[in-house]
Formats: sequence, C-alpha cells, structure tokens
Amino acid sequence: MSQVTFQKIPGLLAVYRLKDDHLEKVYGMDMIRVDLGKLAKILVENMEIGQQEAKKLKLLDPLLGYAMIIDDIGVVVVRDLVYFVRARETNWDYVIKHAISSSGEG
Repeated sequence: MSQVTFQKIPGLLAVYRLKDDHLEKVYGMDMIRVDLGKLAKILVENMEIGQQEAKKLKLLDPLLGYAMIIDDIGVVVVRDLVYFVRARETNWDYVIKHAISSSGEG
C-alpha cells in the first residue's frame, strides 16, 4: 500500500489494519479516542453479522466488507482494512474501490 495513493482519497482521515483483536494504524491521524481493542471487536462482530445475513439473503458470498456513517465520520471495512473518512467530503466509490484493491481483491 502506497502512502501516495492514500493521499489521493478525498476526506481520508486514517487507515487501520485489523489484526486479531486490535487495530494498527497504517496511515493518517491518530484520531480514534476509544479503546482500539473494543472497536476492533465491534467491527469484527459487524462483519460476522453481515456475512450471516448475506448468506441468508443469498447475496454476496463471501461478503468483502461494509460501510457505515457515524455522525460525520464514514467507516469502510474491507477484510482487514478499516478506512475512516469525512463522510460528506469523500468519494465513496473511490474509497471502496481503493479498499478492495488494497486488501488484495482488486
């Protein structure tokens, strides 16, 4: 993953990697003010719920990830990468494509 390509993402705040039960910063600001272990568990749990629901609905299998907005922060989770963006300033299509290609599926 190149730092240069991260700089091209409008509104990008930070990128983290999910490793086991914690998050490691890959790029950007130290912006998370909550317990990273708890946040990692929540993100993994959401992914597991999404995978179960996708199978029930016979949608995407395997589910690569998900996106959500919390207040004005956007969160994109693809496999082991977590992108935090300014929700109104970013290009969601570009962020999701970048996350997929950076996670090895692109």
